[in-house]
Amino acid sequence: MSTKRIAIGAAMVGLAAATPMAVRRGEAPWSSQSASGVAPTSIVGGRPFQSVPSGASAGGAQIKSGNPFSFPLDNGFPTLSDDAIKVVNVLAHGTEPNGPPPTLQEDDLTSFQLIAFNEIFEVAFFTDLLFNVTTDVDGFTIEDLKLRQTVIDALVAIQAQEELHADNANAVLSNNHKDPILPCQYQFPTTNLSTALDLAATFTDVVMGTLQDVQLHLALNNAADGPNVVPIIGSVIGQEGEQTGFFRNFNGKIPSAKPFLTRSSREFAFSALNQNFVVKNSCPNIDTIKLPIFLPLTVNTMPVQPKNQLISFSVVVDKPAPPTGLSLVLINGQNVPIVEEVQNAVVRDGVATFQANFPHDEYVLDGLTIAALTKSAGPFASAEDVAKATIAGPGLIEVN
Repeated sequence: MSTKRIAIGAAMVGLAAATPMAVRRGEAPWSSQSASGVAPTSIVGGRPFQSVPSGASAGGAQIKSGNPFSFPLDNGFPTLSDDAIKVVNVLAHGTEPNGPPPTLQEDDLTSFQLIAFNEIFEVAFFTDLLFNVTTDVDGFTIEDLKLRQTVIDALVAIQAQEELHADNANAVLSNNHKDPILPCQYQFPTTNLSTALDLAATFTDVVMGTLQDVQLHLALNNAADGPNVVPIIGSVIGQEGEQTGFFRNFNGKIPSAKPFLTRSSREFAFSALNQNFVVKNSCPNIDTIKLPIFLPLTVNTMPVQPKNQLISFSVVVDKPAPPTGLSLVLINGQNVPIVEEVQNAVVRDGVATFQANFPHDEYVLDGLTIAALTKSAGPFASAEDVAKATIAGPGLIEVN
């Protein structure tokens, strides 16, 4: 994987540092990108990475690497022929839904544009990771041959399943007279298997929370085909949950993080992907996705321990003094968002640094917590309400 590890205190927001740092238990595991959108130098196994040509492995699974990572794959993805889909179906252990394509409203088509955007990124990530493991890139070597085969078998299936997710989302768009989402170029922030799977668990947590939001929009829009689409989205949430359990278990964590997983929003997911993985100006038709990209919110405190504490955050500002009237909101599980006061704010060299309370013990803030800097103190009833008032975010914190 051209996956590079960088400082991960920034929970899904722009690259905060270019110095590689290990992701530790309880740490916010998505690196951030600078406000300029300049990506860090690719590092694999501690050395500069040279682009490697694509190839095939494990009975037809696609492997490829590169910095930046770019498509297409050897099987044509993201455009798959009928013959290519037959191979992917076998590797994925199943097929796409074969019912009639749904007719959806504009807002729900925005959801499917985001789904396609995310799933294409995930294909890139797992293709790159599969390359690293199968070719024994430094940091991704597994000495136990039985475990190595187990991991490869899992990644082959996951990569193929993400190809079908992306293909299905773009098919929904095409059937509703929308252009399919085209791939961007991508960079990834890990240099070993353990941190790569921690990272995968975190962005999958965000995906599962965001698909809840997609279901909510389908329900609120009362689309005629909504009742047929909601169960399909639910099946993907379950599939992604199975993946996350594997990632977590590999790193010695319990498979399930929480009794009720953290809710997210389309806006947070879109911002996170663009802030952390997408090479700036590399997406041919990203402007068709009518979702905002928030300012990066960096989580400076790492690792975040499972206890009550003050956590440090930072955000790029264009003012000489700390902004007033802002709040730090924490979203965890299915609970009402927690609003905390911004404390000890200072501005230096165009960056505002501040602290906010992390009330772990009162709310049992295990698993994923999404942090957002908002322009008001709410109150907020849901993640969607928080997103509407967000200035910077999401900051992602994992405690488990």
